[in-house]
Amino acid sequence: MGFFHFWQTEMTPKQQQLFDLLAPSVHALELELWAIEVIGRANRSTLRVVIDHPQRPVTVEDCEQVSRQISRVLDVEDPLPERYTLEVSSPGIERSLHQLEHFARFVGHEARVKLKVPFERRKNFSGVIVGVENQSVLLQQDETEYEFPIEHIERGQLIVTDVTEAGGSKHGK
Repeated sequence: MGFFHFWQTEMTPKQQQLFDLLAPSVHALELELWAIEVIGRANRSTLRVVIDHPQRPVTVEDCEQVSRQISRVLDVEDPLPERYTLEVSSPGIERSLHQLEHFARFVGHEARVKLKVPFERRKNFSGVIVGVENQSVLLQQDETEYEFPIEHIERGQLIVTDVTEAGGSKHGK
């Protein structure tokens, strides 16, 4: 599995730093770094690392292995000055979509897209992902096909209508 940077919705500089720091370790375990979130609290934040595997569900063992591996990297590099809790998880079946590659993997599936600025006086759209081209996501809603540039998308999320089709379980892990 190669290591690639894909055009994605904007990450904060801290998220980008952490992504660049941790992605090689995750990829070395033949997993993908799906997303990174830093959730701040008063004196302790949470570093949430979301991993995926393109051909199978993520297991608890995968999460434990990644947690051990990236903990060593985080201990050496110390990228977060405050105290934090590390969480490693799978994206779940109604996963968030951050990169064009994420949308491309789920062509034919239903998704929700929230835009950064309104288009036709609204920010929220849902429909079937029909493709990815020209750094944009193509979303079919009824008889209308929308083209949303990835940089205009605040976030995307799969809508699961059939659990067996998503390859997950009803409990999301």
